[in-house]
Amino acid sequence: MSDAAMAVQLSPFRPEHAAALRALTLPAAQAEFTTHTAGLLDSVPGDPQRQLVTILRGGEVVGAFVLAVGEHRDRYLTAPDPDAVALSSLSVDAAQQGRGVGTAAMRALPGLVRALFPQARRVILVVNQRNPGAWHVYGKAGFEVTATREGRIGPQWVMTLPLD
Repeated sequence: MSDAAMAVQLSPFRPEHAAALRALTLPAAQAEFTTHTAGLLDSVPGDPQRQLVTILRGGEVVGAFVLAVGEHRDRYLTAPDPDAVALSSLSVDAAQQGRGVGTAAMRALPGLVRALFPQARRVILVVNQRNPGAWHVYGKAGFEVTATREGRIGPQWVMTLPLD
């Protein structure tokens, strides 16, 4: 395991993370596939169906993603799935990409989901098929393609990570 992977921790968002999350940068090629963390800060905290999660490396804020239930989860599915938690908007700062941070964060995900959503049996997400960097990270963490769907900007895979 790389040094980056060993040092990666997941934390529910805390207000002291906000400035660093607003300052994160993404490669231009990734901008169409995710919501910048600054946008998440304006909409997620305080929403009872969504939890903003900060990715820390050595105590430094290096990324974030959202976990969702209810309508925010079910919009990705053909039918509601109360046993699932949806992951969306994964972003890792451009300077930290390629160092195993995203993979380590996704490998740490099951423990966090079990703590925050004890009823959950699986994590689901959708990823654009033109975003190989993202779907490779999810695949390395154990997510498998379980369906396809048409997204706002093209075909997407629905990927699932069982928690049982």
